[in-house]
Amino acid sequence: MLHDLNLSIGGIDARLNRRYQRLVKQHMTPPAPLASAVKDLACAQKTTFATTQAGWRFFNNERISFTQLNEPIISLALRQVALSPHPYALVVHDWSHLQFRTHNRKEERLKMTHGGDVGYELQTRLLLDAANGLPIAPLSQTL
Repeated sequence: MLHDLNLSIGGIDARLNRRYQRLVKQHMTPPAPLASAVKDLACAQKTTFATTQAGWRFFNNERISFTQLNEPIISLALRQVALSPHPYALVVHDWSHLQFRTHNRKEERLKMTHGGDVGYELQTRLLLDAANGLPIAPLSQTL
């Protein structure tokens, strides 16, 4: 079923669309519970540097915006909610504090409660089916 989903993004070339579809689908069906789909980008690459470069090129491509990257996922979420027998869905919010007190090279760290409490805030929203509690789609992740 997941492999039949149309996750195309309008206005970008076919090569970028194929890479986007592969990354999204790999995140939806990881080979191991804690595996990252970005690792699977390495399958087509010969070296660690090539893998890093391929990921950087994809995520920093000026021809595609983060809004465009999210559009197919939001469309999928809306379609799946419409299929649920419940008239509503659930959204789980997680707000985590990531502390990087000793990571001095990360200059963009935020000062939280005091000078020694520095790091990032990670906010995630996950859409769940109200009928069974299963995840439908990630709605956002903000750092």
